[in-house]
Amino acid sequence: MRNVLIIREGSFGDLILTLPVVQSLKKNNFCVYLAGKGIYKNFFEIYSDINGFYSFDNTFFLPLFSGERNQLLSEFLNNFDLIIFYEDEKTLQGKTLRKIFKGEILFHPVKNEHLKMHIIDYLLLPVRKFSREIEKYPFLKIENKEENIIVIHPGSGCSHKNYKKENFFEIIKKIKDKEFKVILGPAEFDQFQWWNNKIGQERILKTSSLQDIVDITKTTKIYIGNDSGITHLFAASGVKTIAIFGPTSPFIWGPRGKNIKIIFREVGCNPCSKEKMKNCKAKLCFEQIEIKDIINFIENF
Repeated sequence: MRNVLIIREGSFGDLILTLPVVQSLKKNNFCVYLAGKGIYKNFFEIYSDINGFYSFDNTFFLPLFSGERNQLLSEFLNNFDLIIFYEDEKTLQGKTLRKIFKGEILFHPVKNEHLKMHIIDYLLLPVRKFSREIEKYPFLKIENKEENIIVIHPGSGCSHKNYKKENFFEIIKKIKDKEFKVILGPAEFDQFQWWNNKIGQERILKTSSLQDIVDITKTTKIYIGNDSGITHLFAASGVKTIAIFGPTSPFIWGPRGKNIKIIFREVGCNPCSKEKMKNCKAKLCFEQIEIKDIINFIENF
């Protein structure tokens, strides 16, 4: 059985979107190890199919970024038969890796502005060389009891990708006969008092860890959120997911799964660059999304 190391720098959502690469290689009898940000290590070791996770931001990997030859790192890397590195081989870490690793390396850089297909399909391109069976849906090992709870997450890692909190509140008013909760992560803690005044503290779930989110996922019937890593978590757990996209493209970054509904309105200027997204005042992409469309999705899920 061949050992493969996948190096994928990026956010939590980026790693979830990389899981089909792991799953496809595993179905073809590879032992698959993932290297990414260390803060996600426990989550992916528990809830994904990887054989192990390495913290790529650990000082152990520092020689890759400094261009130094390091015997311990070289010996570690040469335990693998194949490395898939989602970076350019012209970078310093790419050049260093080429020098110290004796096995096969596949460089497959992710340049967001040049993507012409869904990110999962793009990430899978180098895998097709080794895998007869390809998995296109991320999967997390989280059991869902599907209690009658609708969960709303009004935030994301970027405020410019967020549907207005006032609109989320309007959704809640339309589903007032149903059980609901609102997730506020660290990025949304400043909204706590606003939500407390609107729905009461008992309806708010303040979360400070990914395990908090996992616990919520287990009892969620329908999840509603923005383009975020948390949305990808719920989708990959099999929860019925409604994802709201505005300035970013769901055709590239949308969650994938059997229980996904995506709301997106093309308005001529979206999807747009990070700079345009940051400076946009009109937010037409979000203004064109009507509350009734989201309610219709909820009622027909």
